[in-house]
Amino acid sequence: MSVAILFNPMSGRGRALKHAQRMKSGLQLDGVKAHLIATQSRDAKHWLDEELRGRRRSISVIAVCGGDGTVRLAAPSAARAGLPIWHVPCGTENLFARSFGMTRSESQFRRALHAMRIQRIDLANANHEPFVLMGSLGLDARIVHALASTRKGPISHFSYFRPALECVRTWKAPRLAWEFDGEREELGVGMVVVANGREYGARLNPSADALPHDGLLDAIFIPLRHGFDVIPWIPRLRWGLQKYSSVVRERRARAFRIWTSSPEVLQLDGEKAGMPEGQLVVDFGLARHALAVLLPA
Repeated sequence: MSVAILFNPMSGRGRALKHAQRMKSGLQLDGVKAHLIATQSRDAKHWLDEELRGRRRSISVIAVCGGDGTVRLAAPSAARAGLPIWHVPCGTENLFARSFGMTRSESQFRRALHAMRIQRIDLANANHEPFVLMGSLGLDARIVHALASTRKGPISHFSYFRPALECVRTWKAPRLAWEFDGEREELGVGMVVVANGREYGARLNPSADALPHDGLLDAIFIPLRHGFDVIPWIPRLRWGLQKYSSVVRERRARAFRIWTSSPEVLQLDGEKAGMPEGQLVVDFGLARHALAVLLPA
């Protein structure tokens, strides 16, 4: 048995590298071969796929040391290689690890490796860009893009404070519509979150009933006109009260097409994602049960 340990050198101020090295040493003491692979900035198809292909016969699991962005980076390559992933949470939010009860405990990983309980989940995409957890167009995406434009290294929750304050002050919501199951629905002015799972940043879970293995995406529209309008929604989202609001719209489908009245930015799994300048349409879809996940024993 062999484990590929993918680590993001930027995650957690070097914490991911330290955990990857410690994990490798511990596994080797147990007689398990381990290979360290550092993330690269270029498309994972051009380096991670090749790494996994070269060791395909020996690798049993990919352990991802980093944040949710590193999981998102690894997921398509893992799916193509048919290998399960495990998240060693070393990022800011670590929503994927939280979803499955994974921790940084080496003993927990060794127990999981021994039991090899696997669950297959859906791998989602937005305009053909893959994601695992959720994507959105709106205030949160603007904050993610604002942070990405000034980021020079590892971040913490505090790193979001200044870009969030600026975006709350300046953001104005577009008019939105979505199409699912062949029907178009006008939504009004606000933001949309499309979820493949229930977890969201700061535990503000807009789609608390979303499941990553049901072959469906959960979309929620929240009416907002300006950035400051989000403030009263924060406690509602924190306690799951948005589902009782008559102005919120929630839908569940295999695919969604989202229209915006003005160009908006897109975030996927808490990271900046591409939308060509002037583009007003985002197509969300998924590949059912495309990704294997190693579960805690």
